Amino acid sequence: MNIVMGGRSLLTPRTGIGQYVYHLERGMAALGHGVRFFYGTHWGPAASAAGGGAPRQVARQTLRNRLSGTARRLARDHMPGLARLVPLVEQMKFNAGMRGQARPQIYHEPNFIPLRCPSPTVITAHDVSWVRYPAYHPAARLALMHQHFPSAVQRADRIIVVSDFVRRELLENFSVDPAKVRVVHNGVSAAFKPQTPAQTRSVLARHGLAHGAYMVAVGTLEPRKNLGTVLDAHARLPAAMQQAFPLVLVGVNGWLNDDLHARLRKPVQAGTVRVLGYAPDADLPALVAGACTLLYPSVYEGFGLPPLEAMACGVPVIASTAGAIQEVVADAGLLHEALDADAFTGSMRRVIEDKALCARLGNAGLERARHFSWQRCVGETLAVYRELLA
Repeated sequence: MNIVMGGRSLLTPRTGIGQYVYHLERGMAALGHGVRFFYGTHWGPAASAAGGGAPRQVARQTLRNRLSGTARRLARDHMPGLARLVPLVEQMKFNAGMRGQARPQIYHEPNFIPLRCPSPTVITAHDVSWVRYPAYHPAARLALMHQHFPSAVQRADRIIVVSDFVRRELLENFSVDPAKVRVVHNGVSAAFKPQTPAQTRSVLARHGLAHGAYMVAVGTLEPRKNLGTVLDAHARLPAAMQQAFPLVLVGVNGWLNDDLHARLRKPVQAGTVRVLGYAPDADLPALVAGACTLLYPSVYEGFGLPPLEAMACGVPVIASTAGAIQEVVADAGLLHEALDADAFTGSMRRVIEDKALCARLGNAGLERARHFSWQRCVGETLAVYRELLA
């Protein structure tokens, strides 16, 4: 198939949606389908698709993508008047690029809001968190979603959602024809697998960590991830246990997190909390596989990749019951109400002290993770495309 896909989420360090787009493109390309990306300011291949080209060509594409991402962030953060013109400019550039190529069979916007396209249009909705928790989002994002998403779900020929939970949320909050909605779960990369201390040593040594002797929380530093709960929970552990099993935060710096950074100063200085920032794809599997547990206290999730990645590594998961987390983790983790710090503390102690529990959770997680794969996600997504073309 000849497919056009939105690529804006590939312009920044890859978090949830970026991973989704990256693995979709890789899987489709492996099956012989052509995917061309529109990055908002320009057209081009994905980084993985460009990998087979000449080094200079790949370097130029990578630099152009980085510059485009930087320009978008500057406009959003420092020039709100200009940012309001971005959708209009993007539509013009999109139209110009469409005139210069064969009409695609499918246009897929994997990041909520599509441009107008004469081809059958598919969008992916990952959650409706801006409706449920507007205080957790920057004002510019709220304005964008409220202005454009209701019309997006009307214009789309098919809407992919990443969980049954998101399907219910979408139908409850928007006027959507249920017949257009398809559930396609996310997958987990084969890079996430059990690793021995020898296999994780090189990555962990760079961060001063020891295999099995830390707790990890993976996610953007933003209010919805509710990291304050695990900070409170970890601080309630005995002092010696906090030192022996520090809390390690892995993720890009997000938004509305001044209070979080203020709370981090004291435990970071004490050495009981470590803030690593964004971990590249080459390092993240080892950081997850080397932890004694993964903590995921989010107050709202449309899917939740980190718990799935931890389960695929055989690492016990302690998470909230919010959103789709129960749908993904099922009975393979210890789940608590998002704000129940005492319950999180209790489960932290259990995974440290109860080796039999850790083994049971690790095995259950491995079995549960086998239900999710990017190969399956790609196949089910292609089935949605074929349905439209039939």
